[in-house]
Amino acid sequence: MRQISFFAVLFFFFGALNAQDQQSVNVGDELIITSPISHNYKYIDVPRKNFIIKRGGIANLKSLENRKAIVKDISTEGDEVVVTLVPANGGKFFNVYRELKADLADALDNGELQKVEG
Repeated sequence: MRQISFFAVLFFFFGALNAQDQQSVNVGDELIITSPISHNYKYIDVPRKNFIIKRGGIANLKSLENRKAIVKDISTEGDEVVVTLVPANGGKFFNVYRELKADLADALDNGELQKVEG
């Protein structure tokens, strides 16, 4: 019985730490968009290349790597925390899009987004 209660407390403690880490991102915080693990971004909602080209943009995914973005809005969709990102330099993503959306928890866990230390 002691082992079960010990593991329950331990599980609760680590769950609280994980939730606290995700909630430490606020509106106005600066994040860095890093390179994706696979060929495409999975947790940042990046439009497909043909949509970027149709709108007159430059469909270069490498232009997102190491780019700073500011959190404009935080919303909850189901059980996901979704953030709206705008470029820190005031420009546009791919010279077309003013904002991108991302699943905060999964993007931070998989390294597509990083917090700016400071």
